[in-house]
Amino acid sequence: MKETGFFCPRTHEPLVISADGRFLESPAGDRYPVIDGIPSLLLAAGQDEARGDRNKYYRERAAEYDAGNDVMFRMLLCEEEQTREQLTDFLEIARGDRILEVGCGTCRDTRHFLKRGAQVYAGDINREMVHIGRDRLETAEVDTSALKLFVADAGKLPFPDGFFDRAFHFGGLNLFPDIRASVAEIARVVKPGGRVVLGDEGVGAWLGETEFGKILKNSNPLFHHQAPLDKIPTHARNVSCHWILNGSFYVMVFDVGTGEPQLDLDIEFPGWRGGSHRKRYFGRLEGVSPELRDQAVKAAAAEGISVVSWLERALRRALD
Repeated sequence: MKETGFFCPRTHEPLVISADGRFLESPAGDRYPVIDGIPSLLLAAGQDEARGDRNKYYRERAAEYDAGNDVMFRMLLCEEEQTREQLTDFLEIARGDRILEVGCGTCRDTRHFLKRGAQVYAGDINREMVHIGRDRLETAEVDTSALKLFVADAGKLPFPDGFFDRAFHFGGLNLFPDIRASVAEIARVVKPGGRVVLGDEGVGAWLGETEFGKILKNSNPLFHHQAPLDKIPTHARNVSCHWILNGSFYVMVFDVGTGEPQLDLDIEFPGWRGGSHRKRYFGRLEGVSPELRDQAVKAAAAEGISVVSWLERALRRALD
């Protein structure tokens, strides 16, 4: 059976097309329907989320979504194509890169990635939006030979670890039920050294009490959101945050690393206190009286050594 380039969101095993072409199937027996040519790769929780109140607008008014986008750009006195090119630039795409677009909506950004020579996987939790996006690309006569469309949940992506060179999401992050978990999931499927770009409504803090900010927040409560920098995973590197569209939308950019940043724990610090990170953090002892502490500081100063060196010598003598 032919492999599809998609993977089970539960097991991350490769999916193949069923004999009748109606499903994608995993070796473990998971089956996902293909609806009008687009696979729906949602687990039970994702199906509930797609049917829930947060996505009601997108389900019921998907056909009006593009009109709302047009109004937004005109309202903010910004040029849409220039803005989407700016967003694409943040990704630093190299020709042939494999890119994941989470929450692709009606594919308004997708075509910019394709134009840069990328292999694009574009998905959304709302099937109606993805189908409209496919129609938009066909109407615009965009070359979609390097595009795979799908329906999936940002919290359970149908891909293995490190499958992509880049990942992108713009315009729905504030509505994710668990932002931290979804950002971690998006970062999971990007290889170390790859890049993640995420953005949504959120008036910059310096504009929050201006008339500009108050007017936007009055019309759309989503503009109250602030960039969720605290939700970025600890293995992120080169983190930056930008505000676009006259400061009304945030864009967080980071590269994927491994683990927490590293320190040389044994570099000795100059000065009266002395010691190293290892000694100060891992070697802490119980406290002493302020008077005894002051006597130790004075004794160390009289000998021209740090307090740490003086204390370590005193302890060794006491223990020998």
